[in-house]
Amino acid sequence: MIIANCDTTNYSVPYQAKMGAAMIRIVLCDDNQPFLASLRADIRKVLKTHKIDATIQVFENAESIPEHIFASSDVFFLDIDFSGKEYTGIDIARKIRQLRQDSIIIFVTNFIEYAPEGYEVQAFRYVLKNEIHLKLEQYLLQTISKLKSEQEVMQINISGEIITIPLNDILFIESQGHAAVIHVLKSASQAVKSYRLYATLTSLEQRLSSQGFLRIQKSYLVNMRRLKKYQCTEAILDNGTVLRVSEKNYAEQKKQYLLWKGRQ
Repeated sequence: MIIANCDTTNYSVPYQAKMGAAMIRIVLCDDNQPFLASLRADIRKVLKTHKIDATIQVFENAESIPEHIFASSDVFFLDIDFSGKEYTGIDIARKIRQLRQDSIIIFVTNFIEYAPEGYEVQAFRYVLKNEIHLKLEQYLLQTISKLKSEQEVMQINISGEIITIPLNDILFIESQGHAAVIHVLKSASQAVKSYRLYATLTSLEQRLSSQGFLRIQKSYLVNMRRLKKYQCTEAILDNGTVLRVSEKNYAEQKKQYLLWKGRQ
């Protein structure tokens, strides 16, 4: 196991988990004004039907989108081909990715040949405009589900102070005697901070398995969002941490991982 720049805080109060409740911020960018208005109306209808709070901003070109909108918005519906412009929706997506890695990008276009380029910018979905009426509700609900999953947090009490940990920031949870240690990657410094609590790994697994955590062996509960490579003898996380894997249960665990990954 490799853990660098790690500091540890001890505490004995069980944690609480809750869902983040921030309003979802959606941006639409398309140079076809009638389509843009229609898409906005259809998205509003889906949001209203499912009682989802969101704001929607519309733009007919990338130049009119302020940089803070790129950096702060959660979901982007982008056309790809902008008439008379030197840029494409792929270029807009690249700018989004420079400012924010976790936003969700959905391309809505007439041109299927651009689809492979969507992988470069980690597009969540790619849909043809003449099929949007068939797939919008499904894709939008999948998007909301993904956002809610990424906003989930764990709250822990340390000496009377409530500490909030985004589940996305957790690398793995380790069993150490009668305690469990939560290893968290602080993205700004790339340092790993660890929190110790008196709880069994089994109890944490029961609470977190539905939220993307996998028991790879008796001592480790891993955040599947952070798995870079998963093999029969070891799991490698995206910060370079290497953990041993239970070879006996590997086949079943790998099946769970692939099922989870397929839903993302």
